[in-house]
Amino acid sequence: MMLVVRRGRGFVIALGFACCAGAAWAGGGSFGQDDDANDQNAGPSFFGFVKDKSGDVIDDAKITVTVKNVNSTMILRTDSQGHFFFKGFDKSIDPGDITVVCSKDGYREVAHTRKPSLDAAVPIEVDCILERS
Repeated sequence: MMLVVRRGRGFVIALGFACCAGAAWAGGGSFGQDDDANDQNAGPSFFGFVKDKSGDVIDDAKITVTVKNVNSTMILRTDSQGHFFFKGFDKSIDPGDITVVCSKDGYREVAHTRKPSLDAAVPIEVDCILERS
């Protein structure tokens, strides 16, 4: 299944996952909505920035999020500020089972930081540094 949502100039969110993994995503069709019922089931959310070595933001970078135990992948793109955010994992998903990889054509990843949160209500920050290859 593929869902594409466009918000503003250059910001695209694309979700792809196997039909058997659909239950792992909180709220099913209500991805990204601020609904109290969905927040009760909300698990790990992630956000971050993609920048180059001089600190300039990289827009339209590809963010690949993989959930290991459910063999599921989600692809996002950074906005014009180099920012990405994703929410929608069920609380049964362990944040340690989620990997985030940043990429863009013509670049290679040279640094990747992940700042875990001790509070499940606070998103986990993942920042990437890319350089021209």
